[in-house]
This record gives sequence, structure tokens and C-alpha cells, in this order.
Amino acid sequence: MATKKQASDLVLIDEERDVLEADKDHFFQIDFLKAAMIFLVIFDHIVSWGLKGDMAVELWERISIPVFLVIMGFNMGLSFKRHEANTLKDLYSWRYFKSKIIRYIMPFAILYGASTLIGLIIYRFNFDLMYNMQFSPNHGIPNLITGIMLFWGPGNWFIPVLIQSIFIMPLIYWGFTKKPILTLILCFLIEIAMQMIVFFFIGTLYPEGIFSYPKYHILSVFMNSILFYLSAVGLGMWFSFGHKLNAKRNWFIWILFTISLTYLIAYEFFEVRFIIETGPNPWDVIPLLRGDYHFLVFPYSAVLVLIIIRFLPQRINTNNRIIKATSNAISQIGKATYHILLTQILGYGIVFTLLGDHYIINPGSVPLDVLYLIFAEILFISLGVLWYKIDQIKNIPRRILYYVNFFLILAVIVVTGFNSMELINVNDVILPIAIVIVSAFVFLSVNIYFSYQIHSRRDQDKSMFRRTLYLTNLLLVSLLLTFLIYMALALTDWTPIPVGTILIYAGGALIAIFILSFVTKKPPKMITLIIWTLFLIYNFILAILYITILPPTEILIQNITIVYFAVFAIVMTILDYHL
Repeated sequence: MATKKQASDLVLIDEERDVLEADKDHFFQIDFLKAAMIFLVIFDHIVSWGLKGDMAVELWERISIPVFLVIMGFNMGLSFKRHEANTLKDLYSWRYFKSKIIRYIMPFAILYGASTLIGLIIYRFNFDLMYNMQFSPNHGIPNLITGIMLFWGPGNWFIPVLIQSIFIMPLIYWGFTKKPILTLILCFLIEIAMQMIVFFFIGTLYPEGIFSYPKYHILSVFMNSILFYLSAVGLGMWFSFGHKLNAKRNWFIWILFTISLTYLIAYEFFEVRFIIETGPNPWDVIPLLRGDYHFLVFPYSAVLVLIIIRFLPQRINTNNRIIKATSNAISQIGKATYHILLTQILGYGIVFTLLGDHYIINPGSVPLDVLYLIFAEILFISLGVLWYKIDQIKNIPRRILYYVNFFLILAVIVVTGFNSMELINVNDVILPIAIVIVSAFVFLSVNIYFSYQIHSRRDQDKSMFRRTLYLTNLLLVSLLLTFLIYMALALTDWTPIPVGTILIYAGGALIAIFILSFVTKKPPKMITLIIWTLFLIYNFILAILYITILPPTEILIQNITIVYFAVFAIVMTILDYHL
């Protein structure tokens, strides 16, 4: 009989084998594609259609979701093959569902709770006001049931699609192992059938010239379903069994690609639409195909995926530190795209509440408005990667404390950043802003891999290159902190002291983590983390009170308590690390 130690060793061997097999099947090209596409998603949700309409976005920017859908099928096919799951029993295993619950459902549940709380705070704890102002009357009970959040943000619709895919992916893969051609055809036919059901049974959204929200809600349920986009998933899974461009089994994709490209050109440049006119008014039409994500669009994106897989390397094997650091950063962003999506959903939801719309770059915008886009890309991608890192922490109490820090700081930075940028004066701040944003972008996109993983590295290399990298990160974080404080305190008529304190806390926390990682190779101690998290919560509560209740003339005593709390936290931190 095997001893407990032997059993433990066997488990470790199995885990190491899974890691090695996953690494063998890992595609840098996929990480690159996902990283590029999440940049486009953030772009898509801040640039209005009035501006995008003249940019031929269907051929380059609107490919983001189709590419993600193709990659979804591709990755799931590789995963099932790696685990040698061929029967439905093996495919629908607890191991499979557990991994998906941890990877997708739990982060979404956390976002749902955190976004609802933040939304209630922003709407001064008036639930009806939040529900009616944030997305209603588009909400509807059917949307809420499928996973549209109470505090809605753009991109939320993709979450129900992703969660539903968990239940249907094993069945699709099983079909591909038995009858691959028939299964791929069925993927297209099911999607076409969904479009036809919508066409015949929902029809116009303007019966008798009045917009029908009940019909719209039912339509949303269909369009938030994985079945509505099944051909893209099917193409991705087909390519997981063989992705070479010139493979005999893939000849058909070139025919589909030609049809798809022709359709997109006609749609983008000649305004070709498949519609049925039912009356003289502009709204008296029934689209034959809903949306711009469907079976006539997906083959174009699928071929782009194949081209990237063909011409980019599967692994970056080089001794060039700059190339290696850049590829690591790309891979890190690629792995964290789901958390980045969740982060931007909440971030843009807050922007929607503050400014009345998340499309804040419009026709007639001045060149300086591109700072909105740069700020959004930096903020959502960097914090999304950070959230992904937090979810790798095994210690649950520590992870919860990091969640509290993450969401409160995210809310404050979004509110401060986007509100303050409304007041930017070009002559006064353009040069320092440009310098800080470029510096922060370098830090957050290229060096983030090193910055957040250092304490878990086995490699204890203390080369001059790495030392220089850490010091550079420290400097760039300081610059970013200076930028945020400048916007918060200099560009607004009156900013509550707790808000500035939270911004200082955010930058100081990053700096502290880097120092601790560099000196002790360990994360912050629990007692220290608890004390500083309480300090953050205290300032967040004070900020809410200042904004909603207390006038500026009655807050001196509260500001003094902030100083006392900060001194206490500093003293306790010193004691915690020296006792």
C-alpha cells in the first residue's frame, strides 16, 4: 500500500506532468492575439461609432470578439486533447467544471458583488436610481437572469456567452472526435437557425412604430447566447486538430474567407445590409442578420488567427533580455485578458455614471482627447493583470484583503482620473502628462511580468540588469503617482483629503511591494496588510461622507484622524517586521 508521502509524490508528479504538457501545447501566438484584441476591446468601448464609422473598423477593430471566440474553441480543443478526454463522462468531469468555476465564474461573481456595492455608493445607496439610470430600461428581468449586472458596464454581454460555453464545449469537442465535418456544419446550421428564429419570431422591434423593450429583452437573451456565435467556436475547435494554412483538411476556409472578406467590404464601404422593409419609415425594417458578429464575419477572423499562428513563433527562445521581457509582458497580458475584460467592464461602468456615456471620444474631439484612450488602456490592462495575479494567491484571507484593496483603489482612480482629465489645460500640463503616461506605459506593459512575480520566482539572480529594472519600476511608479495626485489636487475645485490619501496609498503600496520583493523576496505580512487595508477602508468611508454629507468646513477633525491612523499603521508595520 502506498504511504501518504508516496501518494503526495504521485500527485506532485501528475501536476508537474500537466504543467509540462500545458507548456508543450502553449502558443505564444495565442497570447499575442489575445493581448492585441483586449487593447481593441478597450478602444471599442471608449471611441464612439460616430468616429469609428469612418475608420473601416469592421476589417481591423471589430475583429476582437470574433478572434476571441475562435481562440476559445481552439484552446478548449487543445485542452481536451491534452487531458485525453474522449467520452462524455470524461469531458463533463468535476475536474473540468472545477477549473472553469475557478477561472471564470468566481471572478465574475466577485465583480458582480463589488460592482453592485460600488454602484450603490456612487448612486448614494439608492437601488432604484442605480437600476433605472445605469442600464434600464435595457436591463429587463431576462437580461438579469442571463448575467447582465445590476451596475452594468460595456462588454458585460460577453460574460453570459462565455459562461454558457462551459456547458456546451465538451459536447462540441465530443462531436469533433466522432464526426468532425458534420459537427462543424452543425455549428454553422445552429447559428443560422438562431438567426432565423430571431428573424421570424421577434421581427421588428418597432411594432406600430413604438419601440418594444420586451422584444428587445428577448432579443438580448438570444444575442447573449453562445449558440448565436457557434460557428466561430466551431472553426476554432476544428483548427485545434490541425492549424496549418496549407493543410488539405483546411482548404474550405479559403472559400469561406473570400465570402467573408467580400461581405465585410460590402458592409463597410458600400453599406450593404440584409433587411426586409415593412413600411415607409426608417424603423420599418427587419434585419435578416442581427449584429455584426455572425457566420459571414467569423471566417475572416479565423484566417487571421491561422496567419498569426503560422508566422509568429510558438515560443520566444532568445537571450536578448529586451525581447524576452517584451514577450513575457505580452504573454502575461494574454493570460489575463478575462480579468482585464472584467476590470474594464467595471471601469467603464463608473465612467458611464460620471459622464453619461462610456463613448467619450467623439467626432469633433481635440487631439488631447487621445489621453482618455491611453489612460484607459494603461489603467484597465495593468489592473486587470494585477487582478489575475491576485487570483493566483492560494491564501484565501490574503486574497480577500487584496480584493478589497483592488476594487476600492480602482474606483477611486477611475473617478479621479476621468473627472480630472475633463479639466486638463493643454498649455499647462501636456508635457508632464505625456512624459508620465509614456513612462507609466513602459512600466505597466513591458515590466509588469517582473514586477508582480518576483516574490514567487525560484531564480534568485541578482544581476545588474534586474536591479536596474526594479529601480526603474520604482521611479516610474513614483511618476505615475505624482501624475494622479497632480490631477486630483490641482485640477479640481475641491478634492477631499481622503481621496488624495487613497491615491498616495495606491502608489505607496506598489512601491512597498517592489521594495519587499527586492529585499525579502516575500509578500507583505498579514498583520501589516490588515492594518493598511483598514486604513484604506477608513479613508474610502470618509471620502464618501465628504462627498455626500459633510461640507468642506466641517472636516478638519476627520483629516486629523487620518494622520493619526497613518502614524499608527507605520509604527505597527515597523514593529511587525522587527519583532
